[in-house]
Amino acid sequence: MHYSIILNPAAGNGNGARVWPAIQQQLVQNQTAFSMQATKDASSAAYFARRLAAAHPTADTTVLVIGGDGTLHDVLNGLIKNTPATAQQLPLAYIPVSKLSRFARAYGIDLEPTTALQQVLAADAVERVHIGHYHDAIKGDDGYFLNSIGIGFDAALLNQRKQPKRSKFRWGRLAFLSQASAILYNQQPFKLMVNGPAGRTLAPAAYIALVANHSFTDSRIQMTTTNSLQKADLDLIVAERHGWPLTLWQLRQFYHGRLAGSRWALHQSGEKLHLTTTSLEFCQVDGENLGNRFLDMTITSASYPFCQQH
Repeated sequence: MHYSIILNPAAGNGNGARVWPAIQQQLVQNQTAFSMQATKDASSAAYFARRLAAAHPTADTTVLVIGGDGTLHDVLNGLIKNTPATAQQLPLAYIPVSKLSRFARAYGIDLEPTTALQQVLAADAVERVHIGHYHDAIKGDDGYFLNSIGIGFDAALLNQRKQPKRSKFRWGRLAFLSQASAILYNQQPFKLMVNGPAGRTLAPAAYIALVANHSFTDSRIQMTTTNSLQKADLDLIVAERHGWPLTLWQLRQFYHGRLAGSRWALHQSGEKLHLTTTSLEFCQVDGENLGNRFLDMTITSASYPFCQQH
């Protein structure tokens, strides 16, 4: 087995660079065949993945990503979109360098990098893991996701937390409620048309719309207890504004991962969903902000090979 490593040194506030020497030492000690490319900017991971996919190396090659969920997202999309139709997809493996990795939690990857490496080296079979695919008919965007797509509140909260002045902001209940209240004070509810397994549903005053590929919406919070990467179903959770007391209660349920089971939320599961908005709304995919946009988005289940014990 040869490992084509894509390393993001900046991931995890520079933790990628710090963990690499120990990982490299283990690879050398195990006489493991590997090559490494280190990212230099936000576009590097996808670029390296595109080159690997186009080169279609031998079937005994695994692409090992060392970084955060964003790095893994970029590599996944680069591989899928550039693998020739007649070529075999290159399996992925993942060493997270951040304790906040939602995908690692969902897949069962250890959050200690050297232990995660042992999970990679011990793998003796390839497993197809369920992911999500989206196509936005308005923008023409097409891509794949590992964790979730969020519209409205979820994406606006992410956008606020990524502002430079928020870089040291802690994720706690009071901090969450403070940020959430500020967002909701300025955010207007929006009309969301859902076409899913239960048919067409109109949510005229939506403010949370989340499509999840697995249970974890945060490294610690499980939005549902039924979904996993071994199931093809995607989970849709929609909440509508009703008034401040109920909205604050919904946010508390959201924070504690109990919103999906609430009578004040729409919860559907299926392999295909279609979401439409009539207003500009924030949208995020795997934590990457897509900005304010109208949406006419079809979301379906897909899969990709991974080679890693869990």
